[in-house]
Amino acid sequence: MRVLGRPLAEYMPALGLLAVSVAYLVVALGYKPDSRAVPVAVAGTIIVLLLLDLISRSETRIGRSLLALLNPAALTDQKPVAASAGRQVAAVLWILGFTAGLVVLGILTAAPLYVFAALHLKGRRSIPVALAAAAVALLAMWLLFAVALRLPLYAGLFAA
Repeated sequence: MRVLGRPLAEYMPALGLLAVSVAYLVVALGYKPDSRAVPVAVAGTIIVLLLLDLISRSETRIGRSLLALLNPAALTDQKPVAASAGRQVAAVLWILGFTAGLVVLGILTAAPLYVFAALHLKGRRSIPVALAAAAVALLAMWLLFAVALRLPLYAGLFAA
């Protein structure tokens, strides 16, 4: 079955994530006002990005224009090389590891560690570059959430 010029299967990952994100947003809207600020912002951002992704996948004039604007490399004649099952599993494990780090260590510890690990181990950047990026990420999160928005950030399972 084709939808807007593409097989329906090409839309399924984004549609699945969209359903999960909308459910997450609905749950977050039930939180107390102080607790829902970040989850609602994250869910809203993800929903907007997924809608852009869905539109850019279509074989419509708007879809092609959006694809050219957001991902011009996708318009080349080269067919993308499918990632091996091992690489796909590794990508999922990185996300699961980051999620576990958030739960156990908290946001201000896990996020900079993830930035460092991703840049150094996967991006093959030098340790000083990866440390600098992690420090900038930490500072930006702290300034935005703790200072500007005065929102307490989750400190992890072992926080005192």
